Amino acid sequence: IRSFGSEYVCASVDTGHAFMQYATHHAPAVDYWMLEAGDKLEHLHLQDTDGYSDRHWAPGEGDLNWHAIFAALRELKQSPRLILELADYHAIPRAVSYLNGLGLAQ
Repeated sequence: IRSFGSEYVCASVDTGHAFMQYATHHAPAVDYWMLEAGDKLEHLHLQDTDGYSDRHWAPGEGDLNWHAIFAALRELKQSPRLILELADYHAIPRAVSYLNGLGLAQ
């Protein structure tokens, strides 16, 4: 991304996709990719999964470490746009409630 030398080329990390690579191919954990993107991270797609498929579950329904993900967010200089990317839009209130309950969202 940085090799383009453009302020218009930025990163987007999908928590579910990153976790699947971690679970199946031993790639670094989700928070690593966020910190690696650093100031170039513009979008973070929030979805949970069990690592077997691209589930698009609500946070709390899979195996992602949401505390580590939000700790990485706190280390960034900017605030990337957080996007709930869920298969079932009816799960949005449940996702927000879960993250609020952990003290990670408001």
